[in-house]
Amino acid sequence: MPDAPDAVDAVVIGAGPNGLVAANLLADAGWSVTVLEEQPEPGGAVRHDGEVAPGFVNDLFSSFYPLAAASPILGGLRLEDHGLRWAHAPHVLAHPLTDGTCAVLDRDVATTAASLDVFAPGDGAAWERLHTVWDRYRADIVDALFTPFPPVRAGARLALRLRGAGGLRLARTLVLPVRRMGEEEFRGEGGKLLLAGNALHADLAPEAAGS
Repeated sequence: MPDAPDAVDAVVIGAGPNGLVAANLLADAGWSVTVLEEQPEPGGAVRHDGEVAPGFVNDLFSSFYPLAAASPILGGLRLEDHGLRWAHAPHVLAHPLTDGTCAVLDRDVATTAASLDVFAPGDGAAWERLHTVWDRYRADIVDALFTPFPPVRAGARLALRLRGAGGLRLARTLVLPVRRMGEEEFRGEGGKLLLAGNALHADLAPEAAGS
């Protein structure tokens, strides 16, 4: 990419998703912005490749696209007006094991639950309970995720809702390492794999608090 001009309001280092979003927001606010990227093309971890086989396209990296799809900041950029289309597969992801079992995250909660019951009866019901909690607090959790750190206002709203609902156990769960959460919520490996796998996609270690 070209060298930065002598006088700009901001220089963004890196043309990955975060850098490009930041540059767009600054440009929309009237700033002059230059984006610098070491690689020959932009995109960061949101890039694809078609060289594996004819007609087959795969991600080069493991970006956490659901966070992008849920982001109010990205939504405000109206990328759909410029050609962005989100593809939603029925089976969102799967963790197959060598013994033939497979934990499946599906857009249908019952399908996910059935795949986890194969690992341990009752784990499907445990997943459905977690999903019910997510539905109840989804807006507050997503708001906290997309608020500049520390998420004081969003965190305070979530804390008040949890306290009002007697949710001390949930508050504790939200700050647990995902490995510990999986051990407490599921008897089999399926549910643990789905939780830990998603934490890793978000660049958080299974032992990290809040993962």
